[in-house]
Amino acid sequence: MDLDHNGVCVAFKKAADTAQAMPKIERIKRRHLLKKKEQKRELERIGFDLGDRSIDIAPDARLEAGILDTGTRILMLDGIILFFEMEEKSFPTLHSLLQGFVTLPRVVVDMGAVKFVANGADIMRPGVTSADDGIEEGSVVAVVDETHGKPLAVGIALMSTEEILAAKKGKVVLSRHHINDDLWTFSRG
Repeated sequence: MDLDHNGVCVAFKKAADTAQAMPKIERIKRRHLLKKKEQKRELERIGFDLGDRSIDIAPDARLEAGILDTGTRILMLDGIILFFEMEEKSFPTLHSLLQGFVTLPRVVVDMGAVKFVANGADIMRPGVTSADDGIEEGSVVAVVDETHGKPLAVGIALMSTEEILAAKKGKVVLSRHHINDDLWTFSRG
């Protein structure tokens, strides 16, 4: 078995590097409070990435920017990660959605899909019961369960609302963050 300089199996590391899921988070390497202008600029940029959505964070809130040991850029409030960057695009965390800082168009899944979504699976058409109007291909969406309406995952829509509802099979959303992944666990402490 080949090991790198940290004693990590190279084969495992290569497999993990090719995966699109959030990598294991060990710590925050760099962290600093944002100045008011920086904070405003970052929130505007994130809002633009999310399709011109407004972000409802109090003007006197003090956001922190950081970089995880994986190289992922994050924004935090009171030690909770609210936004992260992946593939040069900003995404809200489930904590951000649950606390109402931002709303996203929703893709609703049946209860049979919940365990798969909670384990990081991409969203397949047979599990989708409905989708909000206005979703476009490439939109950042929240995946919610049909019973409680709670967010289970954040992902990228592969189709528009009309295409999602007309499809009979296949992937409709690529999952980028889900409940119980390392980002979720890290923020919960």
